Amino acid sequence: MITLQLAARRRNIKLLSCGILLVAGIALASAFGWSSWQLRRLQLANVEVSTTNLAQALADQASSVFKTADTVLVGMVDRIEHDGLHASSKAALHPMMMAHMAQLPALQGLFVYDASGNWIVNSAGRSFNGRNNADRAYFIHHQRSRDRGVHIGAPIIGRTSGAWVIPVSRRLEHADGSFAGVVLATIKVDFFRRIYERIELHRDGKILLALENGTQLLGHPFTHTDIGADLKRTSFFPVLAASLPTGALHTFVERGRTLFYGVRQVGSYPLLLAIVRSRDQVLEPWRDSMLAAGAAFLALSAGMAALGANLARQIRQRDRLERGLLQAKTALETSNASLLQQSRIDPLTGLFNRRYLEQAMEQETARARADGSPLAALMIDVDYFKQYNDTHGHLAGDVALSEAARAIRDSASGPGHVAARFGGEEFVVLIPGADAAGAMRVAEAIRAGLRLRRIAHSAAPSGIMTVSIGLACSLGEADGAEGGSLVERADAALYTAKQAGRDCIRLDAIFDPDQ
Repeated sequence: MITLQLAARRRNIKLLSCGILLVAGIALASAFGWSSWQLRRLQLANVEVSTTNLAQALADQASSVFKTADTVLVGMVDRIEHDGLHASSKAALHPMMMAHMAQLPALQGLFVYDASGNWIVNSAGRSFNGRNNADRAYFIHHQRSRDRGVHIGAPIIGRTSGAWVIPVSRRLEHADGSFAGVVLATIKVDFFRRIYERIELHRDGKILLALENGTQLLGHPFTHTDIGADLKRTSFFPVLAASLPTGALHTFVERGRTLFYGVRQVGSYPLLLAIVRSRDQVLEPWRDSMLAAGAAFLALSAGMAALGANLARQIRQRDRLERGLLQAKTALETSNASLLQQSRIDPLTGLFNRRYLEQAMEQETARARADGSPLAALMIDVDYFKQYNDTHGHLAGDVALSEAARAIRDSASGPGHVAARFGGEEFVVLIPGADAAGAMRVAEAIRAGLRLRRIAHSAAPSGIMTVSIGLACSLGEADGAEGGSLVERADAALYTAKQAGRDCIRLDAIFDPDQ
């Protein structure tokens, strides 16, 4: 009887042990499957983020190259249409072209053609009498179209360099609006190719730079036969083009392979840049790690006698996974914070942009209304800036605006001060807690700070760049001024400052009864 009871007890213990081991095995198998799925999902999510970010970065880089080339062309068009193409102006154009070529490594050459396509001036510095480019597609485009915008054409082989180049061109016109010729900048295909070759894409990865009409400008891996290829009839290109200008991440199945396409528009130009990655390739590290983990799991299942050690190992694996997920979350939050900061900043001047200014104005107006504290606003305008651009060109104008922004930032650096670019050459400084006298001190510091920089400005009476400033101040709840009206009052005061001869500061009519 006792023996039967002991046997029954051992049997119960055995069943209980088997049950515990079975439950532990099921729990371990579930944990392993969940971990595998989470790692796979995280791997794919990281690839999606990195593909999108890489496409955006390369699109921004390409946009900068085309924008720089276009800015050079705008300056050449302005100069030629203003000065004409007589012998002295032709002689002056060549040194300017050479200066641009020295500063811009992406350029292969700069050219000017007359209305018949004859070569007039070029950066090569040689005479090409008898040469004619009237047969080029970009020339025919400008000859037939009155559009004064920039034109980016399909890649061609340059007649001076013999290398593949991307033509960027603008139309020249006579005073009566008739066709006068073409100015052309050629961008080296090899400039982009050298950049793309430094990017590790692994097997089946690609980089595509193409016109929105489907003409491929460049691909990586690079082959000469791909230059100028027509992508319109491919399965992926119409989808990519349809997602512009915002861009997106698309998934396509091609020849049994699943491919990720991250696409972005190149600035405001009719160009797109796509990054292609193979899902099979990007999951290879995950598969390798899962094979290794699976072998470990089988070994663990076969050695259930070491349950405690195996459970501890699984806990450690889970901890590592959670730390990895936390690190990925932290990295994503950091990236989002960086993007938020970029959305608030004007890229040219480094000051806040108008959207952030409007948010700050709304907040500070509400605060001033709540506690009755004063709030001042300065509206700042760079004097004779259009004439400066006409004289020195848009690139120099951008540099001058950056200098003006530095002067504003150096002087409006107090607690709570918000300095922003309002638009063009206009800036706004928001000064919480400042009355008219305090705001006047900040305004005078800005005006004097820019004068001390001594930026030469031949069109200004003083010979240097100056600013005119309008100042408006609200007394919070006392005068009930809204944020929009405060800026409008500062703008009205700025108009008075301009009428008074510029390079001065004027209060709005509430504080200055002489207006």
